[in-house]
Amino acid sequence: MSKQKLYYGKDIEVMFDSEVCIHSGICVKGLPAVFDLSKRPWVNPDGDTSEAIAQHIDTCPSGALTYKRLDDDIQQGKRDEHASC
Repeated sequence: MSKQKLYYGKDIEVMFDSEVCIHSGICVKGLPAVFDLSKRPWVNPDGDTSEAIAQHIDTCPSGALTYKRLDDDIQQGKRDEHASC
């Protein structure tokens, strides 16, 4: 049973799968206005630009974080077309 959570923003949707996460901490170290474990919800998809959030999510080593850009109907998930996320 997958534990996926969807966070809706104005320009981007962020998806998090807790079963895939390896807890590297990269998400919270890079964009604290977006990823803050002390807040609920811990993901604020309006905390930065959708471009900055997408670029940061692309650094997630496990693929637990993915996204769907709402301001650009082509970009979704990781930027690499060959990524399985």
